[in-house]
Amino acid sequence: MKTTIKFLVAAMSALSLAGGAQAAAVLVHDYQLNGTLADALGGPSLVAISAGGPNGTIGANGFSFPANSGLQLSNGLFNAADYSIEMEFSFDAVTSWRRILDFKNRTTDRGLYNFNSAIQFFPDTTGAGIFSPGGMVNIIITRDGATDAFNIYADGVNILSRVDSGDDAVFSTSGQLARFFVDDTQVPNEASAGFVDQIRFFDGALTSNEAACLQTGTPEACGVAPGGSVPVPGTLALAGLALAGLGAMRRRKA
Repeated sequence: MKTTIKFLVAAMSALSLAGGAQAAAVLVHDYQLNGTLADALGGPSLVAISAGGPNGTIGANGFSFPANSGLQLSNGLFNAADYSIEMEFSFDAVTSWRRILDFKNRTTDRGLYNFNSAIQFFPDTTGAGIFSPGGMVNIIITRDGATDAFNIYADGVNILSRVDSGDDAVFSTSGQLARFFVDDTQVPNEASAGFVDQIRFFDGALTSNEAACLQTGTPEACGVAPGGSVPVPGTLALAGLALAGLGAMRRRKA
């Protein structure tokens, strides 16, 4: 029996390790913004916010916001340092700096902006020019918690890459606040009116292939749908061996 128990422990440990190795980013929040700020997956709703003016308004096809107004998600992340976000939006104005995403509860000027039509993580990295007044863009933002790698993709292409060694793109641990389109209080009013028709959050950093796939495909087609990864054949084999061992042990007892 001791041999059988050791076998079961080893098999189940290997099963756990193999399952962990296959873990991948999965969709955890899907804000389709079709008449509601609710999460299509049943998570917390987005909240309309502003820096003093009127809030934006939700319509049948998306959310319209005046300058320095936008959306906020609180306590919606499994890991504030390891995530991906997909956004489809437009800005009315693309000159100078226009805040896209704030990570630190508006306490710092650092963060993600449009800068004269280019994507920029202020103050250190500027990527490709993708913005035009009123032009819709789809971007995917990823941060890998293990390597601090921060990347942005558009049209399947990596348009900005940096190492976030200073944790500037780690969301505030106080409420894990993700704020969209509203600027900070340190150098305020770097914002634009605009429109957003979808925001998605993924648990973990998407790969470049997954990000490229999502530009044209669904999360299901790209293997990042809710529910996690499917065990690979090797993992299933280990499970079978463990169950077989358990059955043998029960027969011996009988």
